[in-house]
Amino acid sequence: MAIDKKVEKEIHALLQAQIDAWAAGDGSAFAATFTEDAVFVSVFGEYLQGRHAIAPTVQEGLNGFMKGTRMPKPEILSLRTPAPATAVLTTRAGRPVPPDTTPDPSAKSIQTRVAVRSNGGWLFSSFQNTRIAD
Repeated sequence: MAIDKKVEKEIHALLQAQIDAWAAGDGSAFAATFTEDAVFVSVFGEYLQGRHAIAPTVQEGLNGFMKGTRMPKPEILSLRTPAPATAVLTTRAGRPVPPDTTPDPSAKSIQTRVAVRSNGGWLFSSFQNTRIAD
Protein backbone atom coordinates (compact mmCIF):
# COMPACT_ATOMS: atom_id res chain seq x y z
CA MET A 1 0.00 0.00 0.00
CA ALA A 2 1.33 3.44 -0.91
CA ILE A 3 2.14 5.83 1.88
CA ASP A 4 0.08 9.00 2.20
CA LYS A 5 2.00 11.89 0.58
CA LYS A 6 1.29 14.20 3.52
CA VAL A 7 2.70 11.64 5.97
CA GLU A 8 5.72 11.13 3.73
CA LYS A 9 6.37 14.88 3.66
CA GLU A 10 6.01 15.16 7.45
CA ILE A 11 8.39 12.25 8.15
CA HIS A 12 10.94 13.69 5.71
CA ALA A 13 10.67 17.05 7.53
CA LEU A 14 11.26 15.32 10.88
CA LEU A 15 14.33 13.58 9.47
CA GLN A 16 15.59 16.91 8.10
CA ALA A 17 15.13 18.45 11.56
CA GLN A 18 17.51 15.81 12.93
CA ILE A 19 20.05 16.53 10.19
CA ASP A 20 19.79 20.28 10.81
CA ALA A 21 20.13 19.90 14.60
CA TRP A 22 23.27 17.80 14.11
CA ALA A 23 24.76 20.36 11.73
CA ALA A 24 24.04 23.10 14.29
CA GLY A 25 25.80 21.08 16.99
CA ASP A 26 22.59 21.15 19.05
CA GLY A 27 22.00 17.98 21.06
CA SER A 28 18.80 19.36 22.60
CA ALA A 29 17.28 20.12 19.20
CA PHE A 30 18.33 16.65 18.01
CA ALA A 31 16.65 15.07 21.05
CA ALA A 32 13.53 17.20 20.45
CA THR A 33 12.82 15.05 17.36
CA PHE A 34 12.13 12.15 19.75
CA THR A 35 9.30 11.31 22.12
CA GLU A 36 9.99 11.83 25.82
CA ASP A 37 10.38 8.06 26.33
CA ALA A 38 12.21 7.26 23.07
CA VAL A 39 14.79 4.50 22.77
CA PHE A 40 18.03 5.37 20.94
CA VAL A 41 20.66 2.77 20.04
CA SER A 42 23.85 4.30 18.66
CA VAL A 43 26.13 2.82 16.05
CA PHE A 44 28.40 1.83 18.97
CA GLY A 45 25.58 -0.15 20.60
CA GLU A 46 25.00 2.45 23.30
CA TYR A 47 21.43 2.23 24.63
CA LEU A 48 19.76 5.49 25.67
CA GLN A 49 16.21 5.85 26.90
CA GLY A 50 14.39 9.17 26.89
CA ARG A 51 15.14 12.67 25.67
CA HIS A 52 16.78 13.38 29.01
CA ALA A 53 19.47 10.79 28.12
CA ILE A 54 19.66 11.43 24.37
CA ALA A 55 20.25 15.20 24.54
CA PRO A 56 23.36 15.28 26.77
CA THR A 57 24.91 12.18 25.23
CA VAL A 58 24.54 13.50 21.67
CA GLN A 59 25.74 16.93 22.83
CA GLU A 60 28.85 15.36 24.37
CA GLY A 61 29.65 13.73 21.02
CA LEU A 62 28.94 16.93 19.09
CA ASN A 63 31.26 18.84 21.42
CA GLY A 64 33.91 16.13 21.19
CA PHE A 65 34.78 13.52 18.59
CA MET A 66 31.87 14.51 16.28
CA LYS A 67 32.48 18.27 16.51
CA GLY A 68 31.82 20.03 13.21
CA THR A 69 30.51 16.93 11.46
CA ARG A 70 27.44 16.77 9.27
CA MET A 71 25.01 13.90 8.86
CA PRO A 72 24.94 13.04 5.18
CA LYS A 73 21.51 13.03 3.57
CA PRO A 74 20.42 9.41 3.83
CA GLU A 75 19.08 7.16 1.14
CA ILE A 76 15.50 6.20 2.00
CA LEU A 77 15.28 2.43 1.77
CA SER A 78 11.69 2.23 2.94
CA LEU A 79 8.98 4.28 4.58
CA ARG A 80 5.81 2.50 5.59
CA THR A 81 2.86 2.94 7.91
CA PRO A 82 2.14 -0.49 9.44
CA ALA A 83 -0.53 0.94 11.77
CA PRO A 84 -2.43 4.20 12.13
CA ALA A 85 -0.25 6.99 13.57
CA THR A 86 2.90 4.83 13.19
CA ALA A 87 5.58 5.05 10.52
CA VAL A 88 8.76 3.03 10.08
CA LEU A 89 11.62 4.71 8.22
CA THR A 90 14.67 2.71 7.16
CA THR A 91 17.63 4.62 5.72
CA ARG A 92 21.22 4.03 4.66
CA ALA A 93 23.83 6.73 5.02
CA GLY A 94 27.50 7.42 5.27
CA ARG A 95 28.97 8.26 8.63
CA PRO A 96 28.99 11.91 9.75
CA VAL A 97 32.04 13.78 8.46
CA PRO A 98 33.34 17.34 8.64
CA PRO A 99 32.15 19.72 5.90
CA ASP A 100 34.16 19.67 2.67
CA THR A 101 35.34 16.13 3.45
CA THR A 102 34.82 13.27 1.05
CA PRO A 103 33.19 10.45 2.99
CA ASP A 104 34.51 6.93 2.69
CA PRO A 105 31.90 5.27 0.43
CA SER A 106 32.32 1.95 2.23
CA ALA A 107 31.70 3.45 5.71
CA LYS A 108 27.92 3.25 5.88
CA SER A 109 25.23 2.40 8.38
CA ILE A 110 21.58 1.43 8.24
CA GLN A 111 19.18 3.29 10.51
CA THR A 112 15.66 2.29 11.48
CA ARG A 113 13.42 4.93 13.03
CA VAL A 114 9.90 4.39 14.29
CA ALA A 115 7.78 7.53 14.31
CA VAL A 116 4.49 8.10 16.06
CA ARG A 117 1.90 10.80 15.54
CA SER A 118 0.90 12.63 18.66
CA ASN A 119 -0.92 15.93 19.10
CA GLY A 120 -0.98 16.43 15.33
CA GLY A 121 2.77 16.04 14.79
CA TRP A 122 5.30 13.28 14.35
CA LEU A 123 8.20 12.31 16.63
CA PHE A 124 10.59 9.39 16.54
CA SER A 125 10.01 6.88 19.34
CA SER A 126 12.81 4.53 18.41
CA PHE A 127 16.14 4.76 16.57
CA GLN A 128 18.55 1.92 15.79
CA ASN A 129 21.82 2.62 13.95
CA THR A 130 23.87 -0.34 12.70
CA ARG A 131 27.16 -0.24 10.83
CA ILE A 132 27.22 -2.18 7.60
CA ALA A 133 29.94 -4.82 7.83
CA ASP A 134 32.90 -4.34 5.52
